[in-house]
Amino acid sequence: MGVSIAIHSYRGGTGKSTTTANLAVVLTALGLKVVAVDLDITSPGLHVIFGISSDMMKFTLNDFLYKKCYLNDILLDITSHLGLSKGKLFFIGSSMKPEEIAKLLKEGYNEYLFKEVSDELIKSYGVDIVLFDTHPGLTEDTIISVLSSELSLLLMRMDKQDITGTYITAQILRKFRKVSYVVLNMVPPKLASAPELANEVSKLVKAPVVAVIPFYEEVLSHRSRGVFVLKHPRHPFTSRIVKLAETVISLTRR
Repeated sequence: MGVSIAIHSYRGGTGKSTTTANLAVVLTALGLKVVAVDLDITSPGLHVIFGISSDMMKFTLNDFLYKKCYLNDILLDITSHLGLSKGKLFFIGSSMKPEEIAKLLKEGYNEYLFKEVSDELIKSYGVDIVLFDTHPGLTEDTIISVLSSELSLLLMRMDKQDITGTYITAQILRKFRKVSYVVLNMVPPKLASAPELANEVSKLVKAPVVAVIPFYEEVLSHRSRGVFVLKHPRHPFTSRIVKLAETVISLTRR
């Protein structure tokens, strides 16, 4: 049985899309059937990391939300595009057209469709994991999209605002009986090596920390030009993402 996972953050700039793309690739390389969905509808960017042009997407999530197409029309198989030899990786992208983004902001959309999308992907397409790359923050539409998932990975950086915001987000999810886990990202290297860091942050945000990923200059310099783990398979960042992927698989099987 498949699982939907929201990858969320209280603030922008936490490396959410980078983590989503790299995690999706590693999960696929481990033999799973994965769908990465760009739910950052007002500022989509996941397609850039995957190297997907607008010409490759005949239809987008925006079209599906307004019932202009079927789910199959927006499901793009990017397995061979990324040169993956195992598993299956699909992508659902949001529109990059300013007028379509403006329409969504003005008219809104049925956020509960996200639950239907994940259920259909799992039931009809045999998907193992659906990854939702959400818009950061605690707006109503974002919270609903997060609540549409079985569990959430909350990305945060080590600063006071992120700690406070992640705590609030985790508590909101808990009130709705949703499971959330924390990923500390872009942590200063000296701090990341502290063995007690994960436990200390877990106590502060009242949610388990399942991964600590240090800041790597090479990842920042990469500037979303492709999926980092594919271009740098032996880099320490790649090892951290592989470990996170293994943790995610174990969490989905509980």
